[in-house]
Amino acid sequence: MNPYYKAFLKLVNEENKDEAMLYVQSLLKEKKIELYELYDFFLRPVLNEFECTFEDEEICIWKEHVRTSIVRTILESTYPYLIEAKKSVQKNNQKVVVVCPSEEFHEVGAIIVTNYFSLAGFDAQYIGANTPKNDIISAVKALKPDYLALSVTNYYNLVVTKQITEQVKGLYPNVKIIVGGNAFNKPGALDHLVYDYHLTHKEDIFKLGGNH
Repeated sequence: MNPYYKAFLKLVNEENKDEAMLYVQSLLKEKKIELYELYDFFLRPVLNEFECTFEDEEICIWKEHVRTSIVRTILESTYPYLIEAKKSVQKNNQKVVVVCPSEEFHEVGAIIVTNYFSLAGFDAQYIGANTPKNDIISAVKALKPDYLALSVTNYYNLVVTKQITEQVKGLYPNVKIIVGGNAFNKPGALDHLVYDYHLTHKEDIFKLGGNH
């Protein structure tokens, strides 16, 4: 295990938000890690590898929420580093709107994906979690993106995802639809779904943007 991640994981396990945030800030400031390393090797693992040792499910739920809150705070506090990184990125003149459909509250992955789109040269805008279908359609109409990216973690939200993709394609056939998230790892999840790209890694985003 990377010693930096090990120290970070300890702080998160102790639910020490302040020290976890300051530690990450120091790693970035001292150039011990890059921004993509923070996303890929710190924030995503600390969420995906969470194992609750308590038998009480309610305790596990709020502990997971605390952990998510820590990660979100770190994402927000390190945004200035993203702004700085984007200055050296070659723009591809393509716009992408990233959104989580209604009842989808797992948004940290979507925020990280939005940041990766920005680093890949896209004009990327994150709309939010738990976004009703009509609001998504309205955003597509107003923002006129080249791509609509739907982030779905909960398998049960694929029903509304299918409705969204069909309506978007019906109204705006030129908008390319991107799907991603743990929900699509289930066998058959992509069957009968209207979409153009299924992205699973950040390399897929950079390839799509033309920045390999």
